[in-house]
Amino acid sequence: MRITLAAFILGALIGGPYLADSPPRWAPEYCLEYRQAPAAGDADKNWNDSYQRGFRAIERGEYDVAEAEMCRALLAAREFGARDWRFAETLDELGLIAFQLRDFDLAERVQGAAIAEMLLAAGPQGEPLSGHDGSNGAVIRPDCRSGIRVYTTRLGWIHERVPARATVAELRNEPWRIFAAGYLPLDANLARRLNWLVSQYLLQEDLAAAEALSELQREMKLPVMLTE
Repeated sequence: MRITLAAFILGALIGGPYLADSPPRWAPEYCLEYRQAPAAGDADKNWNDSYQRGFRAIERGEYDVAEAEMCRALLAAREFGARDWRFAETLDELGLIAFQLRDFDLAERVQGAAIAEMLLAAGPQGEPLSGHDGSNGAVIRPDCRSGIRVYTTRLGWIHERVPARATVAELRNEPWRIFAAGYLPLDANLARRLNWLVSQYLLQEDLAAAEALSELQREMKLPVMLTE
């Protein structure tokens, strides 16, 4: 297989901002009940309010309350653009909550999905295009590479209790392997979203990662960025 310039350009175009209009990103089934009664206001306010209430509930050890609030935050974050990191961050909190509630299988699925979503939002360089306002009005743009490392460490804690789909050592060195582990549904929506990520690995000249992700798309029998 080889990577062509035409394929690279096509991938860059496919992976553009229109991905914000893609089908909804995967969310745990138990969260979907909260979509029937969305809070009034815009998605940013809904996410911020629910996330803060959920975070405070985690600090108090009220994990059932925290789960409900983080589910509301997650559904609000579904409306954000493709490069926004807050959907991934909310999944990470839900993974922590499931861990505290001792539902380790669920925690593993959600934590793995958080790693995948952060990589899709920020790319291998780890710099998202979107941030949110802090208490002083400054825009917060987290170091998403550090975020992925933290998420991966938490996944390691979970793997002390359930079998691992992908080892922490693998993910630390090659985080793109998270997609083959199946934490996100291997469907047309994911294949389309992966085109942007492949283009970012090509920009880094990481051909092994680009080829591996494109091969995953090939296995899904969907258009890919590589040509024979």
